[in-house]
Amino acid sequence: MKQAPFKALFFALALLASSAIPAAAHQPVSLNAQSARIDTSPVLIEGSISFAVTANFTKSGERRYFRFALREGEALKLEYLILDRRPENALKNSQLPVVTITSPSGKKSNLKINERTKFYEPYGRQNYLFLSRANRAGESGIYTVEMRSRARASALVAVGSKEVRGEVMQISDLASSCPKKISDEMEISEKRANQLVGLSERAGEICSLLNGWGYRVVQRDGEDFAVTLDYRSNRANVKVKAEKIFEVTVG
Repeated sequence: MKQAPFKALFFALALLASSAIPAAAHQPVSLNAQSARIDTSPVLIEGSISFAVTANFTKSGERRYFRFALREGEALKLEYLILDRRPENALKNSQLPVVTITSPSGKKSNLKINERTKFYEPYGRQNYLFLSRANRAGESGIYTVEMRSRARASALVAVGSKEVRGEVMQISDLASSCPKKISDEMEISEKRANQLVGLSERAGEICSLLNGWGYRVVQRDGEDFAVTLDYRSNRANVKVKAEKIFEVTVG
């Protein structure tokens, strides 16, 4: 693989180090304690967009998760890297974090460590090592990435390649975030439904998929759509303006 395509990725890494994120830049994502559970881990709404996701482990046995969504026909592109510094570059492959990918259909696979290719990133003036790369046909739906430590170390997984700003959806009980899934939820409460207000249309769709809700857009930019009149207590009906959800009803 040529080095030129890495420019966007390492610009994101430089931003991670500087914490300066211009509007058009690709977003770095740092996994915190909330990411220790799958159901509260962040979701990258467009997995074809370039993200740099990092996890910092203090001991063996820790886990961090994140998720990302792909559309029909989009490729699955992932890269596993570490900083070329101690302790990471002194660890054996068997001591480095294990990165496991679960596809929307439930298939699991590891990013097998099969290289230690050096790369100097000029923006942040950091040396990195590529450990593994995957580029293959993807599945439509939501992928889960697990990063599991086997020693004190930091690891980075790069997702996607498109050079546009992406959206990260958080899971919480706060406004404009996706509520945590409730098992066997037969009826969506008004409070939970209204959390979709402020999310993008696509984020609302992904959040509904995560929760097992029905989801439909009934109005977009003032244009009403013909919809069935049946009532479903577990379906969110959203109105969208300028790609953002501004009103939600259940039914």
